[in-house]
Amino acid sequence: MRSRALLPVTVLAALAACSTTRPEEEPAYIKATAVEARVDRVERQNAALQTLQSDVAALQQELRRLRGELEESAHGARSAATESRNLYADLERRLKALEDRPVTVVPPTAPGGAEASPTAAAPVPVAPSVADRDAYQAALDHLKNRDFAAAEKALKSFLVSFPQSALADNAIYWLGETSYSQGRFQEAVAAFTRVVKEHPESRKVPDALLMIGKAQYELRHFKESRDALTQLLKNHKDSTAAAEARTRLKRLDAERH
Repeated sequence: MRSRALLPVTVLAALAACSTTRPEEEPAYIKATAVEARVDRVERQNAALQTLQSDVAALQQELRRLRGELEESAHGARSAATESRNLYADLERRLKALEDRPVTVVPPTAPGGAEASPTAAAPVPVAPSVADRDAYQAALDHLKNRDFAAAEKALKSFLVSFPQSALADNAIYWLGETSYSQGRFQEAVAAFTRVVKEHPESRKVPDALLMIGKAQYELRHFKESRDALTQLLKNHKDSTAAAEARTRLKRLDAERH
C-alpha cells in the first residue's frame, strides 16, 4: 500500500524536474547548436579556401607576367648583344677597307680660263701633309682599339688643326662613327650630314647616307631613315653601301614604318 502511495509522488517529481529544465540544456537544442557550429566552421573554412584560391590565382598571374618580362628582357639583352657585335664587326670592316688615297688639288679657274687669284678662290682641300696624315692615323688607331673617347678627341683636334685637309671629309665621317658607336645617334646624324653637305664629292658620302639611315632608325625617325636610304640608292646605287641600304629598306617595309 505504501509503495503505491509513493508512485504518484515520484511521477510528479519527475514531471516537475522536466518542466524546470532550461532550453539550452535540452538534448535536441544542444545537438542543433553543435550542428550549427560545425556549419559555421565549414563556411568559414570555405570562405578562407576561396580567398586562398583567389590569392593563388593572382600569384600565378603575376608569375606569368614576370616570366614574360624576364623573357622579353632576356631577348632584348640577346638582341642588344648581337647588335653590339654586329656594330663592332661592321665598324672594323669599314676600318679595314679604309684607303688613304692621294688627293690632287686642281686650282679653280676664273671665267675666261685664267687662274683665280688666291684671295678670290674658295677654300679647297689641301693634299695631306705628313703632319695631318699622322694626326689622322693616330685618331683612327684609337678608333680601331675601340677607344671612342680618345678617337673623338683626336678627330675634333684634327679638324681644328687641319680644317682644309683633304682628309677632313674622312675625319668628319669617323667622328660620326664614334658618336654612333657610343649610342649618341643625334650627334652621329649631324656629323654624317656634314659629310654629305660639305663634301658632296667625297667617297664617304654613300657610307654617310647609310649611317644617317641607321642612326635615324635608332632614333625612331623612320621617315628620315627611309629618305636617307632612298637618296643613297638613287644617287649611289652601285656603291658598296647600296646593298645594305636595300636590306634596310626591306626591313622598314616589313615593319611598316
